[in-house]
Amino acid sequence: MAQHTQRPRLAAPACRGSIAATLAAAVVATTASCGPRTDMNSAEARARFSSKAQSMQASTGGPGAIPAPVEPTATASVAAPKAESVPVTPAQPSSATATVAPAAADAAASRSAQAAAPASTDASSAEPAVDPAAILRTASTNSWAALRAHAVEASIRSPKLLLELAPAALHDENRGVRFVACMAIAESGLQGATLNGLVPQITPLLEDPSSSVRAAAMLALHRSGQKVNFTPLAAMLQDNDPEIRANAYLVLGELGNESAIPLIRQSLGRGMKLVNPLRVRLVDLAAAEALVKLGEEFEVEPIRAALFAPPEQAELTVVACDSVRRLRDEVARPMLERVVSASGNSMRSPEIRLAASRALARLGAGSAPLVVAREYIAHPDARVRAQAAALLGDIGSPEALAILAGMLGDGNPSVRVAAAGGLEGSE
Repeated sequence: MAQHTQRPRLAAPACRGSIAATLAAAVVATTASCGPRTDMNSAEARARFSSKAQSMQASTGGPGAIPAPVEPTATASVAAPKAESVPVTPAQPSSATATVAPAAADAAASRSAQAAAPASTDASSAEPAVDPAAILRTASTNSWAALRAHAVEASIRSPKLLLELAPAALHDENRGVRFVACMAIAESGLQGATLNGLVPQITPLLEDPSSSVRAAAMLALHRSGQKVNFTPLAAMLQDNDPEIRANAYLVLGELGNESAIPLIRQSLGRGMKLVNPLRVRLVDLAAAEALVKLGEEFEVEPIRAALFAPPEQAELTVVACDSVRRLRDEVARPMLERVVSASGNSMRSPEIRLAASRALARLGAGSAPLVVAREYIAHPDARVRAQAAALLGDIGSPEALAILAGMLGDGNPSVRVAAAGGLEGSE
């Protein structure tokens, strides 16, 4: 743990205090061992930590799952937007992390896709050349909400396509799709005049029934140059729903205003007393990532420690890998390499290895990520293939893109969308 005792931290008797201390009990050992592989995969982790998954499951009657992940997929309250200086005004306490965020196939959604589409495990048996944008357009109108969300999220790398798909997504009946649309707009890099056409469609979402959608709408409007009242985020930080609180942390981290730091610290250890402890720890990781983005770099320690969480807490490892990737934490590079290279009884699951490889790809880890991706492009589980496709898209080399082109003919729609997203972004 980093030694920064001079920094003020919440230390009320009934509170958990600093995030690093909170996760010390959760992440039992940060030893050299990467631990045995587990059945938990990144898709399932994100399904339980993303408002996208929870929203879509709730609307389809599926089992409830809690928050943030986009990945991409894909992930606020009182503070001001990221990288912008907007004062934060405390309000009554109350996310999901992008996790709804950013991004990645959700477990329940993937299972639905596997049932709805023929199982194809051979990435090389692709159909004739298909336009990636056409695949994403078709998926964005699919009757399955999860696929619509994945399509919008996958279009982030192609601003023109995102602007085309966003209007319908912002009015989607499913709150998970609306959340993803707002976050995609916010994360796309589009700003000012380019987004003016979407402002009238985003603004009504400030009154959306979903707190997560409201938070994401605030961020999207801020990125479009609109004046936004961020006071409601303060209440979301105190909400007992892990999804709402985690998404509040996500948005506050993206807003980048340091005035949110005290609000985040004051929320630690409060509420969620009846929530599964593992979910609480996942929310703590979201808070840690937000604090790092706001300048509290020592809070990266619990994220690094979570890379070596025990098997029964594999969700922590997946979420930590995603955080390290987003934060571009160079210090974690050797840790990620250990996670990926562990063998024998210590070998991690395909999903964890792929999540770690995506982080390494972001850090510019040479050819290693491509080697890992190749191992799983023909995996029998479509969720794994979709994750491999996302990794190939991150790599973006000619060889990786050639493999992705072959995956456009995969029998599973989620895999095709993941492949199309990687190729669309390469244009």
